Amino acid sequence: MIKTRIVVGVDGSAQGAAAVGWAATEAVRRGAELRILTAYYRRRSTPGSTPTHSAEEHAGAIVQRAVAQARAAAPGVEVKCQALPGYAVPVLLHAAEESALLVVGGRHEGGLPILPIASVSSQVATQARCSVVVVRGRYGPEAGAVVAGLDDGPSSSTVAGHAFEEASLHDTGVEAVTVGGAKAPDPLGADLDAQLDPWREKYPEVRASREYVDGRADKVLVQRSRSARLMVVGPRTHGFQGLMLGSIGSRLLQRSGCPVLIAR
Repeated sequence: MIKTRIVVGVDGSAQGAAAVGWAATEAVRRGAELRILTAYYRRRSTPGSTPTHSAEEHAGAIVQRAVAQARAAAPGVEVKCQALPGYAVPVLLHAAEESALLVVGGRHEGGLPILPIASVSSQVATQARCSVVVVRGRYGPEAGAVVAGLDDGPSSSTVAGHAFEEASLHDTGVEAVTVGGAKAPDPLGADLDAQLDPWREKYPEVRASREYVDGRADKVLVQRSRSARLMVVGPRTHGFQGLMLGSIGSRLLQRSGCPVLIAR
């Protein structure tokens, strides 16, 4: 990887703590620096009001607690932290511009006072320029393979590449799943796969399989996530600027049984 920084957004919630643990372990595995961020709203002072530094102190306590969580999850992790004034989404998106990976927690009720974390995770997954991981569900050494949702779109090579990279880092296999739309290759050429073969050559240690499944893509991938270590999907181009996940990625962010990586 060219960039060697992983950024994780925290808000003091259990979901944020899970994101910190996942990100810290990944940082050690990749030899990357971990940067922990939170955002807080700085209100203007008025006569007789409580000093504004209380919001800063609260945010500072959140990131310090997250640092302790990171070091407990991954002793030896190189970690820095910041509590920045502003809205959560712009703060995280700005940090993502110089990062290899942006990590946030999954859906829960409440969260940051400016924006519920469900909205934060969805927006950063949609808009970030780097790959994003939304930490949900089960994960860890005993978890299953990396599942890649592939279609015939332009992002499929990127999705496959990230899936193989993650599988190599975690010493597991890749299960590539294509749901509807694309047809399985001719049996006479079943040993050839234009989307997977270049990555099989680059990562010969990674076991990889390909499956073509009928059904609704979002339902199939959510079901597969329940036995996966990580789901890898791609963004969908929309309009002049920006990216959107579409219904498949959005449903995964809400219901996946494991962390979801939006590959860029």
